[in-house]
Amino acid sequence: MIDVFKAFYSIHYNFAAVSVLLLALNIFLLTKKNYKWTIIFTAVLVVFNVIIYNKTANKAWTIIIEPEENSGNSFYKPEPIKMTFSTTKDWTIKDDKGVVHHWCWVDSYWDQFASMDLVAWIWGENASKKMMKATESHANDASNQN
Repeated sequence: MIDVFKAFYSIHYNFAAVSVLLLALNIFLLTKKNYKWTIIFTAVLVVFNVIIYNKTANKAWTIIIEPEENSGNSFYKPEPIKMTFSTTKDWTIKDDKGVVHHWCWVDSYWDQFASMDLVAWIWGENASKKMMKATESHANDASNQN
């Protein structure tokens, strides 16, 4: 369990910072003899770390990188690169150029969040399309006037 946390927190240091801040908050609350909130934040700290451990321990992620199309040489078709990442390998793999790659469940969650259209989620799909059309038509009008 300690090995999983060492590997995870050394790469995803923002999660480690949250854990350390919760621990510091617990120490502060204990010095103020506020036991009720200490129990609550200790439970939050334990649940946070249990979720991280359950999502990370004994799991592996495989991503496939498709090579770029080589239009000059039609006889040679490069193979796709397949990389597997796990806790036991510290999620790092060096390729032939010496670049260290990394992948885990945090990255897949971040990709999902980063690809989300927040305007469409907040105001609904139709409002975001109307807003995009309005700004595009405004940009076209401004370019036509010049």
